[in-house]
Amino acid sequence: MDRPRPARPRARSALPALGLAVLLGLAGCTGGDATDTTGATTTSPTPAGTAGATGSADGGGAGTGTGTAGGGGDGGAGPDDAGAGDVTGSSGDTPSELAPVAPPDETAHPAAVVPGPSLTGALPPADAARGERLVGGFPVQVVPVPDGVRVVSSSVSPDGQRLQVGLEASGDAEPAAVQDAYVQELAAAGFAVSPAPATPGSTATAFTRGPDGLVLTVRPRTGGGTELTLAGTLTTAG
Repeated sequence: MDRPRPARPRARSALPALGLAVLLGLAGCTGGDATDTTGATTTSPTPAGTAGATGSADGGGAGTGTGTAGGGGDGGAGPDDAGAGDVTGSSGDTPSELAPVAPPDETAHPAAVVPGPSLTGALPPADAARGERLVGGFPVQVVPVPDGVRVVSSSVSPDGQRLQVGLEASGDAEPAAVQDAYVQELAAAGFAVSPAPATPGSTATAFTRGPDGLVLTVRPRTGGGTELTLAGTLTTAG
């Protein structure tokens, strides 16, 4: 009589092992869910706490707390931060005291006055003369004849309120000396002095004051000395 095979007892013993494996699998799933839930619960407040701690440590105000927490701390993680921000703001916003500025003194720089006409009264009739005698009505009070200069010819010619004047003269002084004498006289009378175009061998100087103008030309005289011409226009106030 054959001995029975022990296959069935092995099959029976595998069933409890399979059931245990299923139970362990279910327990593992349940434990993982609990762990995840706990992790989520404990992890979420961590950034808020970190934001509060960082904001207080920095002491730079609510702006520092907000930047560290990524916008989750509402810019005020702790009362210390708000206080620090207020103190800093008050200290930085204090305006400095400035001394009052005095208004400009208008009398220190008065407005420039434009000179008026050089002549007054009625103008002389047109006339011309040769020789050392100046023509009648020649405005020597404006156009001087320096010492050492001899008149050769002179003329005046009115036109409305304008008077054209002309003078030819010579002297023993050098051209530069004669020119300097006229520059000193007319500049002292308020005329502005500037160089003017001249023919070769001559030197010309312009004199202007308000509406009036004169031009002096000097050149060496043959044998020594200076020849000069002076011409221009003067106006009268009437």
